[in-house]
Amino acid sequence: MAQPFDVFQPGLIRGAERLPYAPQKQYFYVEHPTEGWRVYLRAACFIHELYKPFQVTKFLIVKRTGGDPEKATWEPPKGQMEGKDGRSDKPVLQLLKDNIRREVLEESKIGHVRDLTHTGLILQDVEPDFPPNTYFQYHVFSGYAHPGQIQRAFAEFDWIAANREEFMRLRSDQREKDAIAWYDPAKKMMGRWSPTLLKMYLELFKN
Repeated sequence: MAQPFDVFQPGLIRGAERLPYAPQKQYFYVEHPTEGWRVYLRAACFIHELYKPFQVTKFLIVKRTGGDPEKATWEPPKGQMEGKDGRSDKPVLQLLKDNIRREVLEESKIGHVRDLTHTGLILQDVEPDFPPNTYFQYHVFSGYAHPGQIQRAFAEFDWIAANREEFMRLRSDQREKDAIAWYDPAKKMMGRWSPTLLKMYLELFKN
């Protein structure tokens, strides 16, 4: 779709619903009261290192737990807003920021993202099992992490590699990812959407 729906406009209905691919959770959406479209909200974050000269290709990526690091198992921290994330009257942009901070902490072990900024990039599409007039949007953020935080995150993933059994006893949202790295084109992006998000982000700076 050429122009994503404006999920920041006033008057949208907010709700949460279970989706077929993950029925154990409820996912947050906004819906237009008259036009009828519904959008489930997702976010991704490209994290760069604070105090270093900015390089668009120098950002953190994480690996799907159990995945072959030589295959398409890497991505920037990202996730879908759950119903619990939307139980607030905060503006939708703030809900998205809160959501991606949680995802970054869970997936990359980075506890504080500085200068978290919406890049203006939005990927809107549909999933095969979505009903008519239902969409999702990925909102792309960027931010910075302190070098000390990054060092601690790498150390935590070293611990994960050395303590696999203990790691696998953690709750599911804490063990989605089992490795961290700086982006390298040789590390393939996973899934249907991470390669597109990466391309959008890199092209933003080319232009």
